[in-house]
Amino acid sequence: MSTKSVINVLTLNCWGVPVPFACQKRSERIPAIGDTVAKSSYDVVMFQEIWHKGDFEILKTKLVNKFPYSHYYYSGSIGSGLCLFSKWPIQQTFYHKFDPNGYAHKVQHGDWFGGKGVGMATINVDGLHVHVYVTHIHAEYDRENDEYLAHRVAQSFSLSQLVKLTSQSADLTLVCGDLNLEPVDLGYSLIRCNACLNDAWLEKKSSSTSNKEGLTCDCRSNNFCKNKVSAGKRIDYILYRAGKDCVVSVEECNVTMGTIPGKDFNYSDHEGVEAVIVMEKRQGAGQCQKPKGLSPLLEDSLQVINKGLNKTQANRRFFIIFAVISCILAYLVTIVHIPYPLDFFVTFFKVALVLATGFGVLQSLIMIRSEVHGLEAAREDIKKLLESSRD
Repeated sequence: MSTKSVINVLTLNCWGVPVPFACQKRSERIPAIGDTVAKSSYDVVMFQEIWHKGDFEILKTKLVNKFPYSHYYYSGSIGSGLCLFSKWPIQQTFYHKFDPNGYAHKVQHGDWFGGKGVGMATINVDGLHVHVYVTHIHAEYDRENDEYLAHRVAQSFSLSQLVKLTSQSADLTLVCGDLNLEPVDLGYSLIRCNACLNDAWLEKKSSSTSNKEGLTCDCRSNNFCKNKVSAGKRIDYILYRAGKDCVVSVEECNVTMGTIPGKDFNYSDHEGVEAVIVMEKRQGAGQCQKPKGLSPLLEDSLQVINKGLNKTQANRRFFIIFAVISCILAYLVTIVHIPYPLDFFVTFFKVALVLATGFGVLQSLIMIRSEVHGLEAAREDIKKLLESSRD
């Protein structure tokens, strides 16, 4: 007779940007997250935006008794922001960095510096093999004019491929995190369809939350939300898939981690998502069949990526022209005699022009080429999958 195993899961974007003016009350919120989770009934917890290693150490110290096993995924210049806590031993880990991933010169966005990607871990739960993936896809910033759309679609495809190709032996596959994708977006459909994943919020048997739409970001109830016009959006997920000899059900799924008890502010600018998942080993329970509707999604993805590649050519021309003009101006300033005391200011101007020239060369010869290679890699992978899906 088979036995059932229960796993309680939490995912939360902790908004741990280590910049005071860009991230409010971080020093109070991170410890509060640790205190609350330490008192919870969760078995596996996945955090995003824990950018500062000190914040991870704070959480690790507060959670060590309940979650003796943890892992931080290193990536980029400031870390991936992704970490995992588990009450069961973490057997293996792996990190895949997304490419492309934004622009280095878009410092105000910062995604490039974080080296966003997906962290994988394998956990043994009562003899069942659970593959856990925690991820954070590039942010949207402007829904009407998404300059990162090609990057985000490429990342969505990369995530779906990684999950599909590395979880075939798993009894349960969990993909959790801030996808920065709404349910109507191409990337969301691509991830679910290609990796054959179910959405815990949609499959839940019950929910005790008052948030009936499962909104997790830009919610009016969140005091860190600047946009009070819209009701919010659902971009944080717990996705799952049962293995071929396992039956999985979502007994409950809720939006959680709202306002901190006793405080007038929230744990984060995102809400968390929790789910109670029941697994049962059962021979011949079945597995995900060849996904239907994948080909149109792949075709749409190709169109987006091709547009992104066309944009890189325009950007390259811009930076080449920028570098040439800066170089010419630097030369002209050098050969023109400027009397004292204006020569002091001209020196700074010359230095700025030299730096601008170097920036243009760096962008046109290295950074954009790297972006092109990332998009071309995604395009070729999508083409091959599209051909095979039509067979």
